[in-house]
Order: sequence, then C-alpha cells, then structure tokens
Amino acid sequence: MALFPPLTLFYPTCSFFFIYRRTICMILLFSVTYRCVTNKNITVRPNFQTVFSKVSEMATNQRIICLFLSQYAMEMLDSSTEGGDSDDEEDETSLAVITSMEIERHPRQVGYLNVISLYSDNDFFRHFRITRTTFLYVLSYLQDENFRSEIAFHGGCHPMTIDEVLFINLQYLGNQGAIRLLADKFNRTESSIWKAIGEFCHFMFEKQSDFIKWPSKQEIRAVSRQFRQKAKFPGVVCALDGSHIPFHPKHPNKTPYRNYKKFHSFNVMAAALPNRSFCYVFCGFPGSVHDSTVFQNCSLFQKLDTRCNDFFDPKTNHIIADSAFPLKEWLITPFKKSSGQPLSQAKKIFNRKLSSTRMVIELIFGDLKNRFKRCTDVNTSIERGVEIVVTCCVLHNICIQQGDLFYGGNINPNDLHCNVNPNPQNVVTDNRAAERKRQRICDSLQTRRPVVAFRRRRV
Repeated sequence: MALFPPLTLFYPTCSFFFIYRRTICMILLFSVTYRCVTNKNITVRPNFQTVFSKVSEMATNQRIICLFLSQYAMEMLDSSTEGGDSDDEEDETSLAVITSMEIERHPRQVGYLNVISLYSDNDFFRHFRITRTTFLYVLSYLQDENFRSEIAFHGGCHPMTIDEVLFINLQYLGNQGAIRLLADKFNRTESSIWKAIGEFCHFMFEKQSDFIKWPSKQEIRAVSRQFRQKAKFPGVVCALDGSHIPFHPKHPNKTPYRNYKKFHSFNVMAAALPNRSFCYVFCGFPGSVHDSTVFQNCSLFQKLDTRCNDFFDPKTNHIIADSAFPLKEWLITPFKKSSGQPLSQAKKIFNRKLSSTRMVIELIFGDLKNRFKRCTDVNTSIERGVEIVVTCCVLHNICIQQGDLFYGGNINPNDLHCNVNPNPQNVVTDNRAAERKRQRICDSLQTRRPVVAFRRRRV
C-alpha cells in the first residue's frame, strides 16, 4: 500500500512544492526510511543511503518530482515481501532510471531589460510600436488602476514587474514573432509569457470604456464640423465599417469562420472619428457573417434604433456607412442602382462625397494593422483573439490621445479586408423619412460654380 497518492493527482495542486522542494524531499525520505526500519516483514531493503544522496543532489540542483520517488519507494517496499535477488536487480534498475530523470534546461538571454534603456527613440518605437512618452503614460495608468497589485513574492523566481509585462505585450502585439522568441528574450518560460499576455489583454479589454468613448452631445458639433472639412458632407457623427481579422480556429468550428475570400477570420465592427480614433468597437462574429447582420446584433444598433435622441438628433446628424448597411434616418448609405437604371449626376456626386468622408474608417483599420501586426494574423482561441484586437484598439486610441501618430507602413490595401462581404443582403429601408433625408442632403450638395466673365486685355 502506497504512502502517498499518485503524483498526477497531487503535484498540480502543490504550488508551493517548488519553493520548499528540499524540505519536502527530506520529510518524504525520512518517512520512507522509518517505515522500512520498523517493518519486520521486509527481508530485502534497498540501499537508502544511495537513494538519499541522489535525491538530495537532485533536489538541490533541479526541479525533480520527488513525490514520484516516494511513490516508487513504497511500491518497492510492498513488493519486496516476496523478495529475492531478482527484486534487488529490479530495484537497482528502477533506481537508475529515476535518478537519470532530469528536466531539460533552456539557456536564455539575460539582461534584456537593461538593453531597452539603451535604445534610441527610433529603436524603441521599432521594437514596441509606441513612443517612450506613450509607454510611460500606459505604465502610469496601469499603476493607478492597481494592475497586478495582488501579485506577491513567496520565494523562487521573481514575479514580473508591470513594466516588464508591458514590454512583453507591446512586442507581442506589434510583431508576428513566436512566443518562444519572447521567452528567450525576457528570460521567462513560455507559459509565463502567455500568462502575462492574457492578464494584460483581459485587463485592457475590461477598461476599454476609459479610452473608446462615444462623443457627447457637446462634442458632436465639433466632430461634425471636422468631418465636413473633408468633403463638405454635412451632419456626420462617425464613419462605420467592418474588417476581417485573420484567425486560425480549431477543426470542429472552422466552417463559420471561412469568409468569401477563402480564409478564416472573425469580424471587427468599428466606428471612427475624424482624428482617426475609435469611438465604438464590436468584435468576435465569424468571418462568414455579413456586415449588416453583425451591425444589427451589436449594442450600438439596439441603442440607436430605440433611443437615438439620447446620442444625437437624427434629423440633423447621422452615421455614414457603405451600401452593405441598412438605410436609417440616423444611418446614411450611398444610392444604389435600381432596376439597372444608371444613377443621376447628383446621386453620383452624393456617393462620391460620402465615400470620401467615410474613408477615415478604412484608414484607421490600416493604421491599426500597420502599428500592431498581430491584428494581421491571430493564432489563439476566439476569446483571447477578441481581447487582443480590442486591446490593440485601446492602445491605438491612447497613441492618438498622446499625439503618437503613425501613418507609415507598407501594408497591402488588399490586406485591410474591409467591405466584409461584397454581396449585400436584401436590406430593407427603414422608412420614407430616411429616404427624404438622404435626398435632401443630395440636393444640398449640388452647388453650381459661379460663372466668371473674363475680358480680353488690350495690348
């Protein structure tokens, strides 16, 4: 009969085992020795001095599973009642196998955090995709919000500091490198890197309302004025569109995530302000779902469709989107050809000005995927992927707020994956009021240029 339960049941629950491994090893070995000495039925006793010295050496130098050794010793003691020379040989063979069990060590870099302080401002941005000023702002925010404040040191490996967690996450979100490379660079295990990423992204996901905000009624007038400066389109509150985030789902759930471009993705629905910041983000629907369906299932649609007056006056202000979205009094979309009839010149001008004003949402998706390359290919679970994308949107807004602008990059426009599905569904207009409002805006945009008469100058 074994003295201790199997290791697979006991060891995962012992978080303190590694910290007190030497003490636990000694207690277990003394218990085994005491039972061996006091049991008179045992005729053959293994060389416990050899076992003791071997295990003590392993406990000092390596993370060896000593509970397994105690389990083995008890089984050897129980089986030795039928003792013999063959048992002695089996004991020695098994002992040799156990003492040869060594956990593989992975040499890693040391002192990378000290190297970061030597980076120039340009190198710092290239590695972490934000400036030092923005980094210090995010670090101060995390400290003020008591991020990881419950983490305490109980011995063993020192826990990560907040700045180290932030460095790890910025490099993960800003690049497409493997977790193995981050573990090697920061001298941490891969599981520790994954845990740090999960904690940070979940924290920022929960705090997104601090940075992704809908403009207030007092701010809408200034926002509408900034939008009007782009293409003279009046009354715009924000621009709405969706984009694909490439994704790698597990086998049973692959079909819903396969989009019309024949790759797997999930949708991110977002609304943009004229300064290229997000004022709304809705993320997680499978890539095969149409833009209109995603929008009608988001919280923004439900609120605007029932109580739009709480956000803005639908008679004078509106959101703009492409033809994949339904026409509402508070949501203006382009004119579409009806029964094969070409659009009039006035409607073409309307569509062109609306498209020019709406371009900000596509630019913001380009900024997001240029700065945070992780959004171009997410290889995690859908829950973690949603938190990663929303975290990138939050960090993007922080960069805009801090003046950390980045309009560079060489991302392919085809990789933006906007216009989620090119074949719009049968979208029914809301009412005649929406059509009358759109036509009224169309008429207001038809301004004729004044004719100026030139006189020929006499020589």
